[in-house]
Amino acid sequence: MARRARRSLWQVVAMSAATTLLASCANAPDQATVVAGSAPGLTSTQVSVGALATMSGPIAADFAPIVSGVRAYLAWTNAHGGVAGRQVVLTHVADDGGSPSSNAVQARTLVQQDHVFAVVGVATAFFTGASYLARTATPTFGYALQNEWSGPANLFAAYGSAIDFSTLGPQIAYLAHQVHSRSLALMAYDVPQSAGVCAAAKPALARLGLSIGYQDLSVPYGGDVSSDVLRMKQAGVDLVVSCMDVTGNVQLSRTMGQNGMTGESQLWLDGYNSSTLTSYAPLMRNTYFVVQHVPFEAATEMPGAFPGLGDYLAAMRRYAPRDVRSEVAMEGWLSAATFVAGLRAAGPHPTQASVVAAINHLASFTGGGLMTPVNWRVAHTVITPPSCESFVRTATSRGGRPEFRVAFAHGSHIWICFPTTGPIDLDHPVAPPAGSPGS
Repeated sequence: MARRARRSLWQVVAMSAATTLLASCANAPDQATVVAGSAPGLTSTQVSVGALATMSGPIAADFAPIVSGVRAYLAWTNAHGGVAGRQVVLTHVADDGGSPSSNAVQARTLVQQDHVFAVVGVATAFFTGASYLARTATPTFGYALQNEWSGPANLFAAYGSAIDFSTLGPQIAYLAHQVHSRSLALMAYDVPQSAGVCAAAKPALARLGLSIGYQDLSVPYGGDVSSDVLRMKQAGVDLVVSCMDVTGNVQLSRTMGQNGMTGESQLWLDGYNSSTLTSYAPLMRNTYFVVQHVPFEAATEMPGAFPGLGDYLAAMRRYAPRDVRSEVAMEGWLSAATFVAGLRAAGPHPTQASVVAAINHLASFTGGGLMTPVNWRVAHTVITPPSCESFVRTATSRGGRPEFRVAFAHGSHIWICFPTTGPIDLDHPVAPPAGSPGS
């Protein structure tokens, strides 16, 4: 799977505001050393792991659910006998509060003081602890936003550690083709983490003959978008692609409606969750999302086709019911699944090194049937083709309730895949990799 940053772009404002903080962060001396054959946090009955996430502060809601996903997967694993007679327990949850300096300190604390076997569940806008965890060879799993995960053999992001924003281009083009768009608009904030996503998609759109009728990749956060909407309208835009967060998406959609743009399709890179739809359904008509995992709705629309999704939903409803349909919780579940797969493969006497080595021999890991295969032999540095996504769209149930539905599926074939190099035919996406769920 060609991985790119997830749709949640909430962090762009915080990242921009924290530039000075990042520049001023001092690295405290590393006192931990890598010990051959080390197995901290391991007893005959338990494996202790930690998590490192933004659990408090203004952007916590966008990161904290990763812990719910980790807890649910580990509880589900333990309910099925654990691993080699051991319970796998999340014993320490470190909160960086959204602070770059705190993230680095908390990473050291988990290793040096808490003596966790692995860090399972990293979700933060500022993963400044990455280099320390890499140097100490601590098995680390979580949610990648940028390429700080790429390279080290012990850092495992949920969908693969290498990120390529450009893989979004063919997916946007495919959506435009499906909705018969003649003119699309690209909208992004004026920070690289937002503008870079939309900008990276432009070459593929141009190559595939898509007309970009309007673009503004420097929208100030909270700024008035009325002039943007008027220019879209003048350009005949019929598909609006937003690389902004939910706040920006809602503001843009509301302004479109106020100016008579109500029938146009939209693609949001953030907002695929039930709470957003419940709050803003009137503003989310004709809205699409691209999803890297099996969409939650596939469980009811295609019953029995995705048993891995059934396991996820059942476990989340039991152990973390508030975050069942959270994409960040899904990242936590996949992170824990990756760790447990390595722990099982390492045998009855695992070490940190043997778990890392075992995962790096997994050539077709799907997280239990939730995503297209990740080849961990190369996924730390290489984007393996094809790039696959599923789509969901907003709709209304027969009872009049807003809902999400899987889009562009053929039976249980939910993946839309394109090569990462060479020609692309929007009428004929390529087949997903062997072993992909539903294929």
